[in-house]
Amino acid sequence: MQRTLILLALSTALQAQTASDFFKSTWEERLRDEPEFAARLGRHEFDGVWTDYSKAARDQRKAHLEARLAQTAKFNTATLTPQEKLTLRLLAYDLQVRLGAWDASEHLIPVGQLFGLHTAIYQAFDGAPARTVADYENQLKRLRAVPTVIDQRLLVLDESLAEGLTQPKVVVDRVMAQIADQIKQTPDNSALLEAFRHFPASIPAADQQRLKAQATDAYQTAFLPAWKKLYAYMETKYLPRARPSIAVTSLPQGRETYQALIRSLTTTNMTPDEIHALGLAEVKRLEGEMQALLKEVGFTGTISEYERKLEADPDQRFHSKDEMLAYCRNIAKIIEPQLPNQFSRIPPLLYGIRAIPPDREAATASNAQAPAPDFSRPGWFNLNAYQPDKQVKYDKESLVLHEAVPGHIFQGTLAQGMQDLPELRKFYSNSAYGEGWALYVESLGSELGLYREPSSRFGQLASERFRAVRLVVDTGMHAFGWSRERALGYFSTHAPSISTAEIDRYISWPAQALSYKLGQLKIRQLRTLAEQKLGPKFDVREFHDVVLRDGRLPLELLDEQVQEYIRQAAAR
Repeated sequence: MQRTLILLALSTALQAQTASDFFKSTWEERLRDEPEFAARLGRHEFDGVWTDYSKAARDQRKAHLEARLAQTAKFNTATLTPQEKLTLRLLAYDLQVRLGAWDASEHLIPVGQLFGLHTAIYQAFDGAPARTVADYENQLKRLRAVPTVIDQRLLVLDESLAEGLTQPKVVVDRVMAQIADQIKQTPDNSALLEAFRHFPASIPAADQQRLKAQATDAYQTAFLPAWKKLYAYMETKYLPRARPSIAVTSLPQGRETYQALIRSLTTTNMTPDEIHALGLAEVKRLEGEMQALLKEVGFTGTISEYERKLEADPDQRFHSKDEMLAYCRNIAKIIEPQLPNQFSRIPPLLYGIRAIPPDREAATASNAQAPAPDFSRPGWFNLNAYQPDKQVKYDKESLVLHEAVPGHIFQGTLAQGMQDLPELRKFYSNSAYGEGWALYVESLGSELGLYREPSSRFGQLASERFRAVRLVVDTGMHAFGWSRERALGYFSTHAPSISTAEIDRYISWPAQALSYKLGQLKIRQLRTLAEQKLGPKFDVREFHDVVLRDGRLPLELLDEQVQEYIRQAAAR
């Protein structure tokens, strides 16, 4: 009843809005509803509060989505500009997929080792403004409010348990290990209080002492008790109810949930059967290319034997995290001067490369954060430097291309700097485009000063094969009854250099791992089509600009934009 009243009130309020006003109000509503999301995008008016996870607030957020979706169908598209039409279609698409995956987003994904509810707290403090006393006061407000956040999230988990929407034991074990490591930290070494250990000189010494003392007190009297409560809940209530099967399809309406996640994360309507078959075909194709490379360099053994040869080479090994960081930073600096060869539009590149913190490094893959839109905060390539002596150099060139330039940080910075796009478009994200683009640009290494050695060319092929393997094992576990052991076996055969912790990532976040290869294949398919249709008229810089200029579009909308570019370019 309450949501019905909210829907009616919102629908009435939205009736008279122009398209531009509608896009803006939709965006502002989301920022108010999700203050941590707003902060990541450089909007700091909500920095002192957390997202409200009470039942009433969650119902209201869902009602907002439903009302906005209903309104998208009421616009007279004949009166809209081409860009407004594209924005409207994108918004409708986004609202549909978010509502379709609502239950999974509320109940499953928050219990996960990558982006779970516990890591979300840390991520909110990472990079939070720390320039003024007011900034520090906002951090203190959030620190003191952690118990309320945890209480609200535990009530959501109560609902999850009642509905049978739980993660399997292997995921819960990883989450609990991370929480336990965080509990062991002190105010002197916790990442939450990093800003309180490094004050800017502009803040008076007396304020520094006061703020640090208050932060220490809040950590010990608010944060730690809440974290211990979270751990106890996971241990005594959640773990005993963890589902016995690793497959998301074992949940109530599990097959529908998996298909909704596929739609949300890959922006396609492909079925698990189609994706599984594609993955098998891609693994076979890529292993054929790897075998051809081995023949080219005169190696007569198998792919696995060549990998073992590389891994046994002392020159391929790192001796420390610092060495690995320096190696990756050097790769980035080789790439950057070559970017004009492939791109006509290059964003300001303010980013660094740092190691993932110790409490999360064992279960967290390398990842990227774009800088704040106003560049008040740099972007970061967060490198998994866990056990550096067990990692190799030959796959790092493709990794830097993927995470930093011209991958995630490059693309994210470019999109949020587009002056002619509404905010909704600048910051819209979907995994298929974002991860697809980042995997696609791994293939550009030769044009960007990399892949000069056979080992790094092999590393690029191994990286792409690894993403193809994901298509097989994700669908294998979630749709075809594969055990974790069978998935590990396939993984160790076809992606032996990658940590098997990846398998548990796919268990905790179904379908996300499918987005990389499906997005990359779509972009590669569109490039091949453009090359064939345009012949000598094809310009790779122009093609890349078409793919990038509208932000992270769902793949079906990206397809339309590139097809239109091909028609126009052919007619020139």
